[in-house]
Amino acid sequence: MARKRTYRRKASPQNKIFSIIILVAVFGFYFWQNEFSVPKEDSPVSKSPKATAADNQALLNLKWDGTLDGDIVHINDDKATFTQEELNQTFPSQASKLRPVDGLSLSPLDNQGRSQQGNFVASQAAIDKVTARPERISYDVRPSGWFINDRFNGEKWVGGYHNNPNVKLGNGRQALWNKSHIVGYQFFGMPTMVTENMTTGTRVQNAYPGQLVPEDDIRDAIKKHPNIKIRGQVTPLYVGNDRLARGVHYMAKSIQDNGKTLNLNYWIFNVQPGIQIDYQTARFKVLNSAK
Repeated sequence: MARKRTYRRKASPQNKIFSIIILVAVFGFYFWQNEFSVPKEDSPVSKSPKATAADNQALLNLKWDGTLDGDIVHINDDKATFTQEELNQTFPSQASKLRPVDGLSLSPLDNQGRSQQGNFVASQAAIDKVTARPERISYDVRPSGWFINDRFNGEKWVGGYHNNPNVKLGNGRQALWNKSHIVGYQFFGMPTMVTENMTTGTRVQNAYPGQLVPEDDIRDAIKKHPNIKIRGQVTPLYVGNDRLARGVHYMAKSIQDNGKTLNLNYWIFNVQPGIQIDYQTARFKVLNSAK
């Protein structure tokens, strides 16, 4: 008996064209919906809060919202408040601890041994002179609050003990406390490695996201515009007799174009999620969320 033949129906050219049109429409709608309708979670949209502050007390009155994004507050529409005279300061070297190189000016410790304001002019020429950073900051570089139960003898901190546990942060664990540069190492190198240029800051305040944000803003601006110079000022602020700064006020502005290349004004809290800090004594409590 002869086997019955079967035939496959050939698709017409019109059907193929119609199918292609449908596929293009589906993929096009999917692309539009994902790229334009709904922002991606990792899109570079700042979630940092904004505030207006007329003086240091107004900065100290700001309240942290408890989040990592809330560590940095954008102040006065990100406009630095340098006078024209301040913007034009150059800080020539005096070959001293506080004025070690051109462009860097540090303040002496106050009478309670606390680090104060740092001023600088960042430039490509200065950055080019920076050498590789040491793995550790010297033991003798010891800002207020780095030890507990120590005392300031008029020149340096002595006695006491250091307590710096690894705590939960993000997807890992990191040391709670950092010796946080007031003026970043990346701008002047080894002359910044002194007690007068350090505060005791949480990992969040120092670099997660912390001061690393304005430091990278400055470095990126100079990388894109090598002939530009950036005037910077970083001021740790304390309450009463506190050993730990509540945060730092960080301003920077490009000099030659009066802030067109870069103009920033940040308040950076000295805080960390899951940590209760006693700023007066530098003691702290690790909550369950950070253990």
